[in-house]
Amino acid sequence: MTAQLNLYGDGIHDDTAALQELIDCSGGDVFIPGGTYLISDTLFIHSNTSLKLAHTAIIRLADDACCIMLANDKWMRPGRNKNIVVEGGTWDGNNEHQRRGKVFENKPYFCGTVMRFEGIEDLYIHNVTFKDPEAYACQILDADRFTVENINFDFNMYRPNMDGIHIQGPARNGYVRNIKGATNDDLVALNCDDSYHDWNNTYITQGDIENITVDGLYADNGYTGVRLLSCGSKLRNVTIRNIFGTYRLFGVSFTHHNIIPGAPVWFDNINIDGIYCSKQPQDPPVDRRFIDGLDKFYGEGCHDWQIRHADIIYFESGVQCGNVTLSNIFRYEKAVTEAYTIHLTPDSSVRRLVINNVTQQFVNCPEQPLFMNEGTVENLLVTAGG
Repeated sequence: MTAQLNLYGDGIHDDTAALQELIDCSGGDVFIPGGTYLISDTLFIHSNTSLKLAHTAIIRLADDACCIMLANDKWMRPGRNKNIVVEGGTWDGNNEHQRRGKVFENKPYFCGTVMRFEGIEDLYIHNVTFKDPEAYACQILDADRFTVENINFDFNMYRPNMDGIHIQGPARNGYVRNIKGATNDDLVALNCDDSYHDWNNTYITQGDIENITVDGLYADNGYTGVRLLSCGSKLRNVTIRNIFGTYRLFGVSFTHHNIIPGAPVWFDNINIDGIYCSKQPQDPPVDRRFIDGLDKFYGEGCHDWQIRHADIIYFESGVQCGNVTLSNIFRYEKAVTEAYTIHLTPDSSVRRLVINNVTQQFVNCPEQPLFMNEGTVENLLVTAGG
């Protein structure tokens, strides 16, 4: 009897072993039919493998499993993977019944990730719904030639730091497109340098990120649209286009977060074109989950502070940039806010900044400066036309 015939698909019985056998014995083409498949451990996908789920197929993490749901088989092992496709279906992290940070004797520290791909070339993830991760929907690290597109986030917002597509350095030659749905942290993050703490040690991943396009983000009541982060490594040759929706924190942020104190911060050849973002209005009141999740984790009043003060395009203090172009930014603001559209904070710098065709309109509060420059711009070019 084949592994596929041994699948329960009823959401009650554990299908981990049968699904893994199906992947292992497929010859490279794996199809999972409609149904709900419960897994209690990580599924590993191999090089030259296409894993396709039917539209009605759901992979759900079992209660208290506390593990990554899908990873490439070279994750945490020597070597690299090539030519992996993940398509279709819903991956349900079941975060109400997981515990971030749980440590097992036979499992890695649980960071709350649904999918993680590390050390990989030619990765293609598309037409996937990510549901209720404990933290990250998808992490991609040490990758070359990857595409992530047509992704939907269905998040219950029960946890802080529920990220979407999270790219960590080193990474190059990537395309992230058509991403829909609100998250409780960054919708897309390009983090050259990143860290996490497993209660005993701090781990840092580092590497340059270059040649990346992010095109088409759509979120109502999102957190941050795109976060860019450098702290020791370089982020360069990045195009960000067509960011729509309302966001509680930033539309696009240039950050370092002091991952490595004193490390150089560098962004260069960053092209942002087509930002149609505003702040999430306070009236009518948003779902209490959004407010409580932030305020309990970061402090009372954090949610309201972010809406009132966090800017649309934000340069964190200490950020250093080469060439940055900001084009076709249209802000129609209904929230009561003091957030600027473009803000260079003190001690941030840009060698050459182009601002082209930017407009704003505030409906329910006094209009704020379109461009607040408290940093340093060596060469500034401002134009009115497209």
